[in-house]
Amino acid sequence: MDTVLVTGGCGYIGSHTCISLLENNSKVLIIDSLVNSYKETFIKIKEIVNKKGIDSNKISFIKGDLRNKEWLDKIFVEHLRAKTPIKSVVHFAGLKSIESSINYPLEYWETNISITLSLLSIMKKYQCFNLIFSSSASIYKPQENHLLTESDLLEPYTPYGKTKLTIETILEDL
Repeated sequence: MDTVLVTGGCGYIGSHTCISLLENNSKVLIIDSLVNSYKETFIKIKEIVNKKGIDSNKISFIKGDLRNKEWLDKIFVEHLRAKTPIKSVVHFAGLKSIESSINYPLEYWETNISITLSLLSIMKKYQCFNLIFSSSASIYKPQENHLLTESDLLEPYTPYGKTKLTIETILEDL
């Protein structure tokens, strides 16, 4: 059975995505640094799926930093050997506070871009070409009294939004 890797899967949106994947009979691996989330979320996910009658053994969790390519490579190898290869990734991992990104822009650039480049490099190595990237509405130019659409002007004004748009540009290049 193939595995879906959910980076940042212990976050709010990531945890709900994991539950949905499990409801649709996927095997799920969460990798999360727990910088923006909590290990207790993983335990709650298991409790929720157990109550729904879903096998909670189909989800696992590894704490770690995706910037560590050697470590990430070993995880992909382990899943290949176990005949549960990682064939898809849902990518939520990264720093996410707009205010914090203004105060610590270098940390946001270094973390969010490095995480993604490391992940994409390992995905390519193992021919894992299925990716869903969680971007942000903050990539668009803010306008008062206007609901955003995907055709709006791409003009982020915070380091957080700029990192998200940069990642989208990287993905377009690939």
